[in-house]
Amino acid sequence: MAISQLEQAMATLRLGLAEMRAKEDHMDALVNQFRTQLRRLPRQVVYGQTSLESSLTAMGEIEERLEDAISNRRRLLAIKDTATQELEALQLLKRVDEARSKLASLKNGNSADEEVQAEIRQLEDFIAANSRQAEQAITERFKERTERTNGDRASS
Repeated sequence: MAISQLEQAMATLRLGLAEMRAKEDHMDALVNQFRTQLRRLPRQVVYGQTSLESSLTAMGEIEERLEDAISNRRRLLAIKDTATQELEALQLLKRVDEARSKLASLKNGNSADEEVQAEIRQLEDFIAANSRQAEQAITERFKERTERTNGDRASS
């Protein structure tokens, strides 16, 4: 059984999203760890477990790491949102393609049955509405990529 390019792209996106979710979980754990460390360090100074100087230095380093982790998480979420939108657009394309195939087979059946005619109308409506939606999503992505590419060339 051959896998279509559409199914391959969807599988690749799903794998990428799973990796992104794992990375997001890891980043959440890092953020929590850094925040916990920042809460605990002042107590260590108060109770004489560390010096004020070393505690201030450590807190500065932890704050830098925390800010970096938060920034990386924000960037990851932007990438994840884009991948999710791409996957949704491809899934919509697949449903439209499946509806077209079913519509073609129903029309080739030459049935005058009311149920079949109602299903044909329903499929035609679904295809019309969702084809426009998929086209808009794909066009938006294409424009974004083109603008980014042109912007990159202009800044070079």
